[in-house]
Amino acid sequence: MSQQDSTTIAAVLNARVIQEQFDIIRPTINGLLALASMGTPQRPEEGSKLNWLDMSVGADTITLTAEASAIATTLSVDDGSKARAGMLLFVASTGEYLVVTSSDATANTVVAIRGQGGSTAAIIPDTTVISIESIAREEGSQASSDGIYQPIEVENLFQTMDTGVDFTRRALSSAQHGNTNDMAFQTNERLRQLMIQMNKTLLRGRKMSILVGGKITTYTGGLGYFLDQAGAISVGNAAAALTLEAINALQAEVKSRGGMVDSIVVGIPLARALQSLANAQYGSQTLANFVSDQGGLTRLPSDLPIIGGMANIVVDTNMSDTELYLIDSSRLSIIPMAAGNAADSGAWRTIDSTQNGQDGQSVRIIGDFGIQVRDSKTNFARLTNIGA
Repeated sequence: MSQQDSTTIAAVLNARVIQEQFDIIRPTINGLLALASMGTPQRPEEGSKLNWLDMSVGADTITLTAEASAIATTLSVDDGSKARAGMLLFVASTGEYLVVTSSDATANTVVAIRGQGGSTAAIIPDTTVISIESIAREEGSQASSDGIYQPIEVENLFQTMDTGVDFTRRALSSAQHGNTNDMAFQTNERLRQLMIQMNKTLLRGRKMSILVGGKITTYTGGLGYFLDQAGAISVGNAAAALTLEAINALQAEVKSRGGMVDSIVVGIPLARALQSLANAQYGSQTLANFVSDQGGLTRLPSDLPIIGGMANIVVDTNMSDTELYLIDSSRLSIIPMAAGNAADSGAWRTIDSTQNGQDGQSVRIIGDFGIQVRDSKTNFARLTNIGA
């Protein structure tokens, strides 16, 4: 086979063609990959790091760490740095309003005027969660950060993913005479295998950097990794069966942190459990189309009593049979690395990997990607240890 023939075939499977095939196939893949967006390519930091900014968690509440009597003006709290003079606090259990006059971030204490706004001061038990209602400033006040909503930097790593497409000399000869079925089939199947890997990474990827064969290899963290981090919403179900009440309680926690979710992610057994719950409540058959072992993406019936604006049920065969995720799909993205990936697509690039003396041709499809889970501690949640 001539060198001209080899380059011609390599040019057929260029980065643009691969990207177009990827974009066509991806929505047909069952699982979370069909819902996650492909983000704008970003340049890495320090060779492999993907960074973004999230807002801090718990900025809407402050929690007591010791009981406060009805006449106490100094309160012990979990984080004194959240409070500042002029802040209005509300205790839902007693209806009391408090106005903060000062706070101490080191001692984690708050000094407040009790029983304001026509309310009555009462005992506030230990561990009471107090709502931060608003902050008022005096006339002529100076500019100051509110000390509450401060961005925090979150980091993940890029991961290199690749596959190879191989054609024998005879297959290439057939392709040059118009028989491109083998090329299309093999390219399509290789991309499907890549997408299966990417879908698993979305769910179970672990952020880590390790030595493999004496060389550093980086892995990107997926949704499960971020839900394992301190402060994430991860609630155990004590091996009890799935209930709508448990799902609603999970979403209520998301709402209490100022978040919003639009999708439920489950495996096949819990998808069937969800259908049973809907059928038991309404006699509805609208979930029947996602019960098959193929999984997929399904719109929620409008009568399923879930708090807020739920829109999708994602049935992913890679999900644990005992876990359920609530997610904000608008904050879940796959980010291509801008440097090193294809300039025209920002995602995949192709390399002619034909070896000297090879009876045919090889093309390598390669890309670097990181998973971005924005506001993971407010807009994502997990229910674990769900029983049958």
